[in-house]
Amino acid sequence: MDKIDFVLTWVDGSDPNWLQEKNKYEKTELKGDPAGLYINSECRYRENGLLRYWFRSVEKFAPWVNQIHFITYKQKPDWLNVTHPKLHWVDHRDYIPPQYLPTFNSKVIELNLHRIETLSEHFVLFNDDMFLLQPLNPEFFFIDNLPVLDARLRTQLAEISYTNWCRIMFNNYSIVNENFNMKKSIWQNRSKWFNPKELGFKIVRQNLLCFFANHALPMSTYGHVPLPHLKSTLQEIWDRIPDILDKTSSCKFRTDDQINQWLLCAWNQAKGQFHPTLSTKKGIVKPIYPANIPYIYEILKGGESPMICLNDTQMTDSEYEETTKRLIDIWESILPSKSSFEND
Repeated sequence: MDKIDFVLTWVDGSDPNWLQEKNKYEKTELKGDPAGLYINSECRYRENGLLRYWFRSVEKFAPWVNQIHFITYKQKPDWLNVTHPKLHWVDHRDYIPPQYLPTFNSKVIELNLHRIETLSEHFVLFNDDMFLLQPLNPEFFFIDNLPVLDARLRTQLAEISYTNWCRIMFNNYSIVNENFNMKKSIWQNRSKWFNPKELGFKIVRQNLLCFFANHALPMSTYGHVPLPHLKSTLQEIWDRIPDILDKTSSCKFRTDDQINQWLLCAWNQAKGQFHPTLSTKKGIVKPIYPANIPYIYEILKGGESPMICLNDTQMTDSEYEETTKRLIDIWESILPSKSSFEND
């Protein structure tokens, strides 16, 4: 197995200097756009104090990681040991071309990662709300140096809705189907798409029905969990469709006509560069709000799921402070010992 890096993107949305810069561009780029303001709302940038537990969970459950690329913009947590031999602190200005900066768009941050010179060919991309809950082997993310990805096919209409992520998902798969003969690709890799051992007979049957229905890689989702990627794939996509990636990278905020990291997953699957699994085996997503805290506690304490995403999109401002305090107390009871990534 080749070296595997972790990439973690983070921002402190309460930083007054960062806020001033964000507000400056928001007034011009999102003016008169209620939908744009909604998908770029405060919850997308909130720093809830859980970051140190991300590092504790990685050190405990994935000590084999080669390097952690911690990506921020003009910010550093005071408690973070930036001299740690496994930590590479990366500012946006270190790798994102200046014409795209400043950016407040996570897609820009993700779609330019191949420009980080020391990034390994094999890497796993985390958001700062995604945590490991049990010991994981490198093979959880890569098998035979291929990314382990959800391999469910669906009909073209299965995921259509008016949500932002569905429209972006549609953009990703439109690009893949324009660049590959997916009927040929899926059939050539039928041992992966129709693998009962990894997917179960129910999903294999569903995949066969979807394949014969549309002969395309339809809209699906890889799960809101850490995803394994190949650095060379991102470079290949930039080489093949530079105008499309440039268009997304030029947007300082999220919009519906963009693409995201799921394009890398779909591209690898179109080339047969993947090992099949189900996203339900990878982890779960739980929204943070007061009534859900006891259930989240049981999941964290039990460690029955490999990973969890604690998604902060459903809390009101009045609920935020008390709820996050309760979450910190829970994490402190589960991972009380400082990691070597924390200063004394």
